[in-house]
Amino acid sequence: DMSLPSRREFVALAGGGSLVAPAVLAQKAVAGPITGSVVVDRIRGNVGVEWKTDTVDTFKAGDPATVVKGIVTTTMATMDVLRKSVAAGANMVITCEPTFFAKADNPNPPAGRGQATNAPADPVLAAKRDFIQKNGLVVWRFSDHWRLRKPDPLAQGLSDEMGWTKYQAAGDATHFTLPVITLDALAADLKKKLGVRGGIRVVGDPQTEIRKVGLLTGTTPLAASLRTMPAVDAIVAGEVREWESVEYAQDTVTAGIGKGMILLGRVVSEEPGMKLCAAWLRTFVPEVPVTWIATGDPYWRPV
Repeated sequence: DMSLPSRREFVALAGGGSLVAPAVLAQKAVAGPITGSVVVDRIRGNVGVEWKTDTVDTFKAGDPATVVKGIVTTTMATMDVLRKSVAAGANMVITCEPTFFAKADNPNPPAGRGQATNAPADPVLAAKRDFIQKNGLVVWRFSDHWRLRKPDPLAQGLSDEMGWTKYQAAGDATHFTLPVITLDALAADLKKKLGVRGGIRVVGDPQTEIRKVGLLTGTTPLAASLRTMPAVDAIVAGEVREWESVEYAQDTVTAGIGKGMILLGRVVSEEPGMKLCAAWLRTFVPEVPVTWIATGDPYWRPV
């Protein structure tokens, strides 16, 4: 599909280069302003995968007819990210994860949310909703279809950030053969390069030698761990259920099989992929600035 930048073009874009995919060279600035709806229409036309009828990729807050002054891509539209977006002069936020603390992502959730039906409105949710409205922001989620692209942009972004591109298995953005490194040293390298504060956790003997690594960004179901673990020495994942993949990895290690699992946290694992998203958007939305704003590791670790 000529609308898809090649992996080499992805890398150049992520590094701030000027390389543009051939199909979008003709995408010039239009006369007059563009709206949130126009931006989304362009995304749908360039994403290169069939658009689902049942999807989370919808507007979550604000008016889609709002004239866009600037776009921010981010992993999660936290209050911190929203404030930074306003400070940067951007009024459209494209987020990978929910904005209103639930899968339904509803800015006006029905009564309940774990409280009595006559409880007052949640002050945190209300403050976030009011901030978006007051500042004329438009929030749109881009998750389902971004993850469907090939190569997987979340894995590609993470591997580019780590400098692993040259170690990638042929045709597979999620598997790598690294120079031999201990599990402990690999975790330390990931922590440093990705700016992890406290969310990183490791299963396995620190001195286990690691060569083959599989990336599982975002949230990982047990099936993906079971499918990946036999072919690698370590899995680098975002988040998993402790009673599924973590227990499986722990029992594998207890059985004397030299394996490891490094959990970065969901947000940290997806950050580079949303940075890549900003570079991709610039190729067909030339009218306004497109900026990536990091959500950041939400955790800190006690001394």
